[in-house]
Amino acid sequence: MSVELQKRLAADFAHFGLHLSHLYITSITPPEEVQKAIDDKSRLSVINDMDKFVRMKAAMAMEKAAENQGEAGAGMGMGMGMMMPAMFGANFQTQSSTEPEVSERSTTVCPDCQNRIPADARFCPLCGHQQLVLSQCSNCGKNLTPNAKFCSNCGHPTSEKPQLLICPACHEENMPGAMFCNQCGQNL
Repeated sequence: MSVELQKRLAADFAHFGLHLSHLYITSITPPEEVQKAIDDKSRLSVINDMDKFVRMKAAMAMEKAAENQGEAGAGMGMGMGMMMPAMFGANFQTQSSTEPEVSERSTTVCPDCQNRIPADARFCPLCGHQQLVLSQCSNCGKNLTPNAKFCSNCGHPTSEKPQLLICPACHEENMPGAMFCNQCGQNL
């Protein structure tokens, strides 16, 4: 290819008084659109399970949307949040067809929709409620998304921490939400 190109360019260089003795082609770079298409095709050939890949990408997009506090990020996060229960539900349905029936002791109850779900589930496959609790609202107990400044359920500020309860009888401190004093047993 370089020899043929050298023959064609020799006349053009001679016009400027230059002699083209050698021409080396070290690389050929296609246009950006063509390069992207080549990269996409090579990535697709590496991916074995497209379903797992799509779920991973959706989870990564949710993380990115959670970091963005703007309205566009909130809309994207809401859209992804609506999509996630179906994706996880489909995952559990395909697994249940190949795995033995889940026993009663390996299930738990979703606190949001009250349906029985696998004990090791991170999200409810029916309603999408997060089972792995990182932090909860001190006002209503709803699971909070990371870096949330307000509760999505009641609007309470997440920076406000629950107050310790003081027993009216013995004046000892008790955990927030306690119904009875830890020291004297008095009804709080």
